[in-house]
Amino acid sequence: MSENINITINGKKCEAKSNQSVLDACRENGVVIPTLCHDPRLKPFGSCMICRVEIEGERGVPLSCGAQVRDGMIITTESDAIKKARKTCLELLVSQHYGDCTAPCVLECPAHTDVQGYINHIANNRYDEALKLIKETNPLPVVCGRICARPCESKCRRNIFEGKIGIAYLKRFAADIDMNKTKPYLPEKKPATGKKAAIIGAGPAGLSAAWFLAQEGHRVTIFEKQENPGGMLRYGIPSYRMPRDLLDKEVEIIKSLGVEIIYNTEFGKCITVKSLKEDGFTSILLAVGSQKGYPLGVDGESGCSNILIGVDFLGSVTRGKQPDFAGKKIAVVGGGNTAMDCVRTAIRLGAENVKLIYRRTIAEMPADEMEIEEAQLEGIEFNTLTNPVSVSQNGNIINLKLIKMELGEPDASGRRSPRPVPGSEFDLTVDYVISAIGQTQDLSFIGEDCNVSTNRDCLTADKNTAMTNVNGVFAAGDSVTGPKTAIMAIAGGKKAAYVMSLYMNGKNESLISSCETAGQVYNHIKVKNYQDIDPASFVNEKNKPVKKMEKIKMPMLTKEQRSQNFNEVELGYSEEQAKREAERCLECGCADASECKLRQYAAIYEADQFVYSGTPSRQAVYQIDTSHQYIIRDRNKCILCARCVRICIESGSGVFGFSGRGFDTTVEPPFSLPLGEEKSCTSCGLCVSTCPTGALTPCKDIILPTTAYTDNAHLDNNDVKVTSITDAVEQSVRAKKG
Repeated sequence: MSENINITINGKKCEAKSNQSVLDACRENGVVIPTLCHDPRLKPFGSCMICRVEIEGERGVPLSCGAQVRDGMIITTESDAIKKARKTCLELLVSQHYGDCTAPCVLECPAHTDVQGYINHIANNRYDEALKLIKETNPLPVVCGRICARPCESKCRRNIFEGKIGIAYLKRFAADIDMNKTKPYLPEKKPATGKKAAIIGAGPAGLSAAWFLAQEGHRVTIFEKQENPGGMLRYGIPSYRMPRDLLDKEVEIIKSLGVEIIYNTEFGKCITVKSLKEDGFTSILLAVGSQKGYPLGVDGESGCSNILIGVDFLGSVTRGKQPDFAGKKIAVVGGGNTAMDCVRTAIRLGAENVKLIYRRTIAEMPADEMEIEEAQLEGIEFNTLTNPVSVSQNGNIINLKLIKMELGEPDASGRRSPRPVPGSEFDLTVDYVISAIGQTQDLSFIGEDCNVSTNRDCLTADKNTAMTNVNGVFAAGDSVTGPKTAIMAIAGGKKAAYVMSLYMNGKNESLISSCETAGQVYNHIKVKNYQDIDPASFVNEKNKPVKKMEKIKMPMLTKEQRSQNFNEVELGYSEEQAKREAERCLECGCADASECKLRQYAAIYEADQFVYSGTPSRQAVYQIDTSHQYIIRDRNKCILCARCVRICIESGSGVFGFSGRGFDTTVEPPFSLPLGEEKSCTSCGLCVSTCPTGALTPCKDIILPTTAYTDNAHLDNNDVKVTSITDAVEQSVRAKKG
């Protein structure tokens, strides 16, 4: 018979039942103590070792699940010693954990778009759901499906086999379907707040911010210097890569949320910070981009009229005011994507010969590999390890003096430094030279009215909040980072919109400043380099090795079809091609990542999975067991908490037990049979319901009933009745049909 006693928890007087553990007493009094092995349906076990506390009069930091309360006990649940002990235990657990919390492609995407999720939707014909998922983080999928730098694909685990998945192509597929509907998808808007936000610049950062601010119910106006929207998407990327009509359609979708765009309006001249605030704008976002190209910087350049700046040249083509290149010889200096756009544009303008001048080798070029390959296909002559020394003009002819280069030691960029080869100078005669060696920001608006701090020609803004030193003024995109990629600008715009919304809703600066760090998420990865992953650790749904599936090539115009026109080169996937490509996804991310307690606690205590990587650990990588009809078993994620073992014994089945000793210990069915071959399993789902990690999860499209136990359930919920997985399957089938 239990009786109520008095205890003290973190300095507060509390009551507890005399037969309770410290863990249960604390939880009943609203104090959460982390634990991975505790289940209120089971007796304390203490295997995870993280439910540590301090008890006055006792040494060290004992386990709260194994300590019983007593009258007058004084308990502390948070201290430096406790945190250190918990962190150590968590780091030991994650050091032997083998799995990806979030798919590497998602982590690598600056916007953290759920790549794995939308590819799964496409594979299952759920194109609308795919598009909705994409637009939760990226309002410009039509654009990004065509011109994204694809950092996600560089980390794709399919590279271990026969090559990366066409992630951008699949994004384009879903986006194009939606865009061609009579009513493209629009998210729900919150009720109007009455607050006004001004955005300077209709490039990717500004458009992204507008999309997310409008959803929050704010009135958004974009002020754009040019006559049309898009920024560098329009004036820096040729239409054979980004058709203007499609860009316009995607912008119109954003405007459909109530976003207004006012064109031919230059910040600092037509409008100012002062005038915007007088007009009632509560917050201002500077998203002016990087649209100012660098000159060559060589002797004689100032006296030459036929030397063009790359971004200016591309902009002139967009406006229909390009120079006459028909039959001309063109030299483009640079090795980035802008240089590739310039040489490919020059060919389309009828140039007789186009040479690319680059001071390193092709291997060091910052341009996308695909852009380099397409330029070579279209007949561009690459002159690598070559650099301009001086230039002069005679009439309409340019004489470019070049010098050969050689590579030395790596520089700050990690690439080998180019250095001139003495005595190797030679001349090149052309009609035009285009400088495409980089871009910077036009910050001429900085002054008394807009005294935002700058650093190295970039606006200074907090990396977590996008706040500048001027109250109510934010900054995002290339004007903050320098020239980067569209997806990085989109991510920056989204982050700025989130904080701007908090600001306009009256949140104080301390809350805003902590908004990013408060939501830090721990992400476990299998290995630092995907090349170190054993391909045998991947299996398909039938527990067989992953089948080789060649990447579906993007249908493209032939070289002849591209000649002297700006028609879109990439033609897009058919539905059949998109489904086949989507089916190549290995689904790397953990299905239980959002609920995983190990992940949540690892984030709270800042655990590092590699701290104990040099100590003896489980070396085996286990194949995922998909033999069961309803349950997927991944021993790589098992932390030996014994919850599945104990709850299965309590249910009367006894399917699981410990096998091996020491670091080789695993949880197995009898005789280490595959779970699907174990005859005593009743598919009750208790093991899945109690697992704190992703070691035991339901098969695809099986949703455990809401009555299933979770670690967030109240302590008194000891008699939770878990409907069987077979019932859950029937419910899922009925839901799909109905």
